[in-house]
Amino acid sequence: MLHDISDSYMLAKGKFQNVVFDCHRPKEGLYIRLRLDQSWEQQAAQFDENHMLIQAKEDAAPNQQQLYNWFTTRDYYSSLITMNKAVDPGKQIHSNNPFALYAKREVFLGEKQGSTSTMQDHVNRFLDMTKPYEIQQKWNSLLPKKLQKGADTLTLDDLFSNTEYASALEYLISDERSERVARVAAWYANNLHQLTEFIKSIEFRNYIKLFFIPTQADHTLESQQCEQMYRLEHLLYTIPKIYNSNDYNQLVDGQLVGLPSFNVSMNSKKPYLEHKSMRVQVPIRVSLQDAILIKHASEWLLSKPKNIMNKLSYEKDFTLSSTTKPEGAYHVYIDGKENEVLDYENVPFPTEVSVEIRFNNVLEITMGKEKMRKEYPRIENVEQLQREISRKFFRGRMNEQFVRAEPKPKNKEFTSVMAALFMQSRQAFHDWLYKGTEITIRPLFARTTLRLIQEQLMYVEPAGQNNGYSLDLRWLADAMNLRLSLISYLERYEGGMTVSDRIAEVMNSLKTKLESGNSGCICSDDNEYYFLVGQLAYYLKSQSEAQQKTGDLLGPFLMAKRSEQMKVRLQEAYILHKHKIRLQHVKFNRAFSSVFGYVPDADMDEDGMEMFMAGLFADNWFYEKSEKSSNSED
Repeated sequence: MLHDISDSYMLAKGKFQNVVFDCHRPKEGLYIRLRLDQSWEQQAAQFDENHMLIQAKEDAAPNQQQLYNWFTTRDYYSSLITMNKAVDPGKQIHSNNPFALYAKREVFLGEKQGSTSTMQDHVNRFLDMTKPYEIQQKWNSLLPKKLQKGADTLTLDDLFSNTEYASALEYLISDERSERVARVAAWYANNLHQLTEFIKSIEFRNYIKLFFIPTQADHTLESQQCEQMYRLEHLLYTIPKIYNSNDYNQLVDGQLVGLPSFNVSMNSKKPYLEHKSMRVQVPIRVSLQDAILIKHASEWLLSKPKNIMNKLSYEKDFTLSSTTKPEGAYHVYIDGKENEVLDYENVPFPTEVSVEIRFNNVLEITMGKEKMRKEYPRIENVEQLQREISRKFFRGRMNEQFVRAEPKPKNKEFTSVMAALFMQSRQAFHDWLYKGTEITIRPLFARTTLRLIQEQLMYVEPAGQNNGYSLDLRWLADAMNLRLSLISYLERYEGGMTVSDRIAEVMNSLKTKLESGNSGCICSDDNEYYFLVGQLAYYLKSQSEAQQKTGDLLGPFLMAKRSEQMKVRLQEAYILHKHKIRLQHVKFNRAFSSVFGYVPDADMDEDGMEMFMAGLFADNWFYEKSEKSSNSED
């Protein structure tokens, strides 16, 4: 995976040259810059200018930004790859070179319980491991075993003579480095006690980190000599430890290859990836340059926001034309606690997902006393689309990166069925909103959203939605309009009539028949029948004299499985509320008799329920202007 993501890292590096240091976050602690050419007493007066307290999750103050950048660069160069690859055998000092010292507060101040060694003992042991001979042995371990046994005369100098690592090997045995390391050892011997006593008076947590500079001129961020020293030390430490284990190193066409250290485990206790039945023992080998690139890519990846799905762009040319580069992205989900990659997917689509959706008022909802047709704003981006879906269908639960969200049910707000539907459909919605693919959402969108609206109708009571005097379903009418608009969008390439088209056709046909005044059955097909049942059901139940009129009044209709049961529910509702209905209500009487005189071709199915709910939520035709409508929107 990291080998693939290296392409994305190189794209980022092309745009931001210092991405390696920009991604590095120094750990919490006290950071001190020290001069090798002065004792602690001589430089104590300048302590304020050469130290910094770095707090977790806090940015550096503006007046300390330059000092912060100075420490960040050296801290990156001096950090260990992992604690399993520490320079100090005792693992009490966590830096990788003699010019930087990282230690936990309790270790440095001698406050660690049960410890029998002093800080000076730790320093001496650590400095012994930074001597040229010890480092040379680490570099020798890079050579394949057969070369180490004398089967070939290839040496490190031959292997790295024409690479950027040759300068690091020359620096390792230089008099300049030996002299500086000796000065560091002498400085600790003469000043460590005084420095420790001074630091005891400072309140800080976690680490203390010391960084040496040869002279005063090296304290600036622009000092190339000082940074070069730390960079060479970084190479001396990193290169021999860049592979998972040097036991698997080989030479291929004169180039060193080995098992990368990141995202691969092949130690003796966990040899799960070892190939037992193949001639190659390990799953992958990469060159030294690629191994370093994988290291940088992993550091860059772990600097990304946690607990969200990150999109990491890449470009690959799979065409004959050198000018056409299809874009794609790696979608990576990183756990916030363990920095563990929990989900990874290669999505060969452009990283930017664009949508343009008309939010139509299919049900012809009106507003105010003037009965003005309600207009919805166009949906012009995925952020707006996600917001509308979250509000209308999931009561605001589908926020931000929801692919691993597990919303809890809440009484009268978010039912257990809604929570289950969220879990079943979240990956499909994520594919659509974040990857731009509609393949997974198309088969389940209509059924899932219809069930979500049913659940809200029966069990959800929105705060401030019900005034107690009318059966107010306008909030669900908005959800139904959104559902119908999105279905039309998802089916835009299929041709034929959409659900919205069928509902509009049914509404126009029924309106014409009801207003014509002609005798005879109004319903000409099942769609008209179920829509008209929805209109009648809402009108009858809105006559209820209950103090709080909520959607559960319509529960018996939603639970009906056959058309005959629908008629029974209508008859029961009529008997219960007939005293509120005028005897001369011609439009209602014609519709009611037509429903009971029509025999549907098929029992209630998903299409029938869809038409029934469209009838429920559409503006009701049985309220006359002269009546004081309980459905008005004053």
